[in-house]
Amino acid sequence: MTRTLSDVELEIIENGEDDWVLFAHIMGIVAESSAHSMDYFEALESASSACLELCELGLAHLGRYTDKEYFVAWTEKGDSLQQRLRNELSHPPLEIDSEMNLMRIMLEILPEGLAAWKMQT
Repeated sequence: MTRTLSDVELEIIENGEDDWVLFAHIMGIVAESSAHSMDYFEALESASSACLELCELGLAHLGRYTDKEYFVAWTEKGDSLQQRLRNELSHPPLEIDSEMNLMRIMLEILPEGLAAWKMQT
């Protein structure tokens, strides 16, 4: 960890202390913390950026909660992870709608993320 985490990043990590953090919830966190009112697409982009940054820092994994009731972390990194996230957001599985998709894409906070959060709070 080479930098101080933002308040938004700290809140996201705190919300993942006991469970995965739903992408929809992350959208709410970034929208609530914004100095201006965000529309859906701004919140989507800000949440994507926050998730990708936490993954890049090695503090979290993005993935999907499946119908078989378990979390599958995506293995991609960097630009490939960014592309995967964009694709997953814009093309939900056939059996779920866009809103449900935002609740099935999740961020798993890693032990390194919890340690960074505890160090800064």
